[in-house]
Amino acid sequence: MSAEPNKDENRKLQILKTPMVSVPILSDGQVLGYVVTRLQFAADSELVRESSVQPEAFVADEAFRLIYETTPKDIKAGRKNALKELSENIASGTNERLGRNVVKDVMIDSWTYLSKQDMMRSHERAQ
Repeated sequence: MSAEPNKDENRKLQILKTPMVSVPILSDGQVLGYVVTRLQFAADSELVRESSVQPEAFVADEAFRLIYETTPKDIKAGRKNALKELSENIASGTNERLGRNVVKDVMIDSWTYLSKQDMMRSHERAQ
């Protein structure tokens, strides 16, 4: 008896990137710094092609919301599973918002934490 391959296993995936996402990290109403990140994600190419919206904006927005809601202590503690959990939560949250299982995996392309002072120095140099 041969097992029929799962339809999802035969789907082709494509890798897409979000724009850079800059998230302020707040404590007691004060900006402590910023997480600046860019994500890559594997998406079901057929669902992306059929969709009237591109998932990049939804993945970026979901990442912003989840990082913003994280406490500064959690970011500074750098728990080992935190990025794995973040990636899984971004994928599931995006898919829920899109109403389809478009995003299969989210990967960190770049991730930097800049203090408020670092960000101001960077802005001054850019002018």
